[in-house]
Amino acid sequence: MIDLKHRIAEAAASWAPALARPDAADRFREDRWSTVEYAAHLRDVLTEFRSRTLLMLAEEAPTLPNFDGDAVALESDYRKQTAAEVLPGLERAAAAYAGALSDLDDEQWQRTGLRADGREFTIASLTRYGWHEVHHHLGDVEG
Repeated sequence: MIDLKHRIAEAAASWAPALARPDAADRFREDRWSTVEYAAHLRDVLTEFRSRTLLMLAEEAPTLPNFDGDAVALESDYRKQTAAEVLPGLERAAAAYAGALSDLDDEQWQRTGLRADGREFTIASLTRYGWHEVHHHLGDVEG
């Protein structure tokens, strides 16, 4: 899991070139977010995953709070955010999440939490999912 922890820490750097593009705030299709919006979403997902990880470390098999990414996007008004404000927030979120993962031992990686629908995650599987989000959404804006 060490490799994923480092990849999470480096997540913001992988997004910096896309956010530096002059069209980063533009939506090329109305049904897709702009690069800035995807990066804001990723910032909030990494923040949520850090919170979930800390909850899973503090409690035995807690039920994890629901995260509705579309609702958060509306509440946070992703469309009005700029790359200049989103990138530092993404950097902080990635560093904080990686920091929460930095000292976990083998047993802690296996601690569990339950989504509201009953699906069980371990900290390890949640971290893999977090890396998937980084990689998948970068593909959304590069492809």
